[in-house]
Amino acid sequence: MCFATAALVAGVAGAATTAGGTIFGGIANQNAANFQAAVANNNSIIATQNAVQAEQAGNAAAENQSLKGAAELAKVKTSQAANGIDVNTGSAVDVQSSEREANELSTENVFHNDVLQAYGYRVQAENFQSESELDTAKAEEAVPASVLSATGGLLSSASSLGGKWSGSVSLPGFNPIAGISGQ
Repeated sequence: MCFATAALVAGVAGAATTAGGTIFGGIANQNAANFQAAVANNNSIIATQNAVQAEQAGNAAAENQSLKGAAELAKVKTSQAANGIDVNTGSAVDVQSSEREANELSTENVFHNDVLQAYGYRVQAENFQSESELDTAKAEEAVPASVLSATGGLLSSASSLGGKWSGSVSLPGFNPIAGISGQ
């Protein structure tokens, strides 16, 4: 085997190895993107569960705040009555009304804060779901992209090797300008 033939074989082997590496790299990218998509999907599920739990906790906390407010109002009314104040007239009613309104506001604040927290979890879930979809799209495109890249590399190598091969090969009795000798 002459040097030119050995160089050609080495060039073809190198091009094939590079193409194989490119395709295996695409498969690795696909696997990584699929993994990231699964992680993002799981995070989306967890964030959705957190939103539901925040809503449930918010409802319970608001109910507790409401009960606490009712107890405070009863305490005010009992204190007024114990001091001999008519609880159904005048400033006693105004004090009770103010206490009731303050308690309602506290209950609404507790509920509102938990609604905001649940909303934050839902937004987070949507973001994770979008991330999952993007990673899934990356995974779907990774192998075809690597195949195209490998094909381009092989064609480029073939063109380069073809040019080198044609310049270094001379067949006995063949003159590329005159054709085959004797004709």
